[in-house]
Amino acid sequence: MVVPAQHQHPHPDPGPCVLYIRCGPVDRATYAGLAELVAQFTPLVETVPPDAILADVRAAVRYFDRLPEQLALMIGTRATALYDVRLTIGAAGNRTVAAMAAGGNSRPGRVRAVDTDPEAVADFLRPQPVDVLYGIGEAAARTLTRRGLFTVGQVAVTPLPVLQGILGTDTGRTVWERANGIDPHPVTAEAPTKSLTADRLFNADTVGTDAVRRSVLELADALGRQLRGSGQTASALALTIGLTGGSSLGRARTLPAPTGHTAALADAALDLYEGLTLRDTRVRAVALRAENLAPASTRPDHHPPASPRARSVMPATLTDRTRR
Repeated sequence: MVVPAQHQHPHPDPGPCVLYIRCGPVDRATYAGLAELVAQFTPLVETVPPDAILADVRAAVRYFDRLPEQLALMIGTRATALYDVRLTIGAAGNRTVAAMAAGGNSRPGRVRAVDTDPEAVADFLRPQPVDVLYGIGEAAARTLTRRGLFTVGQVAVTPLPVLQGILGTDTGRTVWERANGIDPHPVTAEAPTKSLTADRLFNADTVGTDAVRRSVLELADALGRQLRGSGQTASALALTIGLTGGSSLGRARTLPAPTGHTAALADAALDLYEGLTLRDTRVRAVALRAENLAPASTRPDHHPPASPRARSVMPATLTDRTRR
């Protein structure tokens, strides 16, 4: 859960709100974790295996009072701190242009935004080689280059019937639309995730164990509120500590029983944290993930109090909540 900024003055024009996020070569667990990270900003997240994620941040622009490019930078910063992954992100008005902004010779860690103004889109697309046009197959690209159409701009000005004669009715129309920056396909939210993540990124290296422990417990509180608000319980918990230099430490455990209660989550999170024995380790980020989610039982459940050791480092507002 990412805490929003004050947003009394939402942006009237949200701008290039579709993000195409290239993760690079990562394992399945990291890829899933990155998708969950993006889902903290918007529910409109669509995975594009094996190494990309699509997100529509239109609502997030208003909620966080940030431009799409700023949200992309926030996502990228968290990905580096938590997973040691440098994302390459394209921002545009649709998935085709966003994917092309994230592709090509874009450097890892870069955010490239293409304004939604039609002329800006055309200026960006025209010089691109036809074989990098999003969604075009290698066979179609070879066919076009044999006909002397080497750039996206050349394809864009080719009459639609001519392209359909070269590539077929459906493929010809798709290629023509994308060459002209037209892509009506929305980002489609996928099935609800089987996990929830809350994270905190420190402004500077943090060494004090009390500060890190307090953050772990505050994240447990945030997860508890998310679980109860969505009518779910978790049966496992995982903690990741992002360290200075890009490496990370992590532990996970199965909970004694499925729960959405802050007290139970806080005790388990503290167990995970204390098992890492960080001492003087420099910390840049903390993430806590509730896993194996399931609908909460309708049977009234006892809300256990927080343990004394958890209460000793919890903020007053958090301990008050856990006693209820």
